[in-house]
Amino acid sequence: MTVRSGADDERSASDARRSATLPGRFAGRNALVTGAASGIGKATALRLGREGAGVACLDRDAAGLDMTVAALAAAGARAEAIVCDIAKSADVARASGRAIEAVGPIDALANVAGIGDVSGHDGIENLPDDRWQRVLDVNVNGAFYLCRALLPAMAGRGFGAVVNVSSLAGRSKSANANLAYTTSKAALLGLTRHLAFDYGRRGVRVNAICPGGVDTPMIRSAAALAAASPEASAARAKGLAAYQFFMPIQRMSTPDEQAAAILWLLSDDASYVNGVSLDVNGGLYMA
Repeated sequence: MTVRSGADDERSASDARRSATLPGRFAGRNALVTGAASGIGKATALRLGREGAGVACLDRDAAGLDMTVAALAAAGARAEAIVCDIAKSADVARASGRAIEAVGPIDALANVAGIGDVSGHDGIENLPDDRWQRVLDVNVNGAFYLCRALLPAMAGRGFGAVVNVSSLAGRSKSANANLAYTTSKAALLGLTRHLAFDYGRRGVRVNAICPGGVDTPMIRSAAALAAASPEASAARAKGLAAYQFFMPIQRMSTPDEQAAAILWLLSDDASYVNGVSLDVNGGLYMA
């Protein structure tokens, strides 16, 4: 998904428009963002801070977190870096408590962190237990642990919003990763709908976005792994070519475009939006 179209100056203007923030939209509120060291998570944390939120930034990558928090501090935002493996329940409980101590009660939760597994294109018979479990632990259990830790307090205050980052794979099927990834992202949509029903009546909205191809470190690492063998590279190229044929907007999105959708769902602008799986894929998947 690397097709580019339009003149360079048009692209630059478009990028500038997409980078626009709404200062003060999250003033007086506090957010927790997972996967904040890079990609969509970092873009989301930066936007939230620039729009007035205090931001607790979670990730396993301590160096990446420090860079994100430094950028937030330079923008005048309150932020805290918290190293956390969201696949571990006890780690999430600890990190959630620290987040509340550092920035205050959490009003907005963005479950962005996730992992893929591009090494299983050859079928279910070659997918071992540990790889299957690791993908589900991060992509599903991580969001579950964060929601369990934070939603009851949001409901107690009668206010809050959650956005889970699923994938086009959760709506259809991944072209790049194996069935564990597709399964995990579909499960995340089920979690979203159930929580939206349970907590909507208590003042907490729960929604999801479903990105298509996004230019993130995870996508770039997937490309590098695929290139490690001619067979994997050929399988990836075939899948991407098929996707590319049907792409109305013929390019990958930026992390900032995905962050913009997340912030809209977290904001009061989406105050009557609950239980939605928002497709943010340029029209590649339409439902």
